[in-house]
Amino acid sequence: MGGDTPNADAEALLEKLRSKLKSRGARGIIGLGRNFRICDDNHSMSLDHYEFAKAMTDFGLGFTDSEIKCLFNLFDTSKNNLIEYDEFLRCIAGPMNNTRMKLVKQAFKIMDKDGNGYLDYNDLVGVYSGKFHPDVISGKKTEKMILSEFLETFEMAHNDRN
Repeated sequence: MGGDTPNADAEALLEKLRSKLKSRGARGIIGLGRNFRICDDNHSMSLDHYEFAKAMTDFGLGFTDSEIKCLFNLFDTSKNNLIEYDEFLRCIAGPMNNTRMKLVKQAFKIMDKDGNGYLDYNDLVGVYSGKFHPDVISGKKTEKMILSEFLETFEMAHNDRN
């Protein structure tokens, strides 16, 4: 890889990985997370270098062994020769810019009707509408069913992390 420093190489690889995951849509990072748990052979909730390399290869991202090693070192922010899934996600996502952070806080405040600091079913009823969903329009599903499916995506993502 080109670049002025090893850090430049690592950052270029990180951008390449972000791009590949983004091309797979929302399922890209969730699918890679699921793959990480499958490759976590010793169930430590973290990946050593061998497990990380296996996850990256099995997910078909097309990185060379040396690129995988470079990414491993980048993601191992605690420098304990292990990558926890949260370490990985923080590196992949990167920090939110101020504009996005402000929008996220605004949206959360609107949705957190009871102000308890977290979102549950009651907060989202009336805020999220499924009435224009194709399955509701066609009569295959009710708005409540669509809301439940919407909430399940968050449960799946949460459960995938645990």
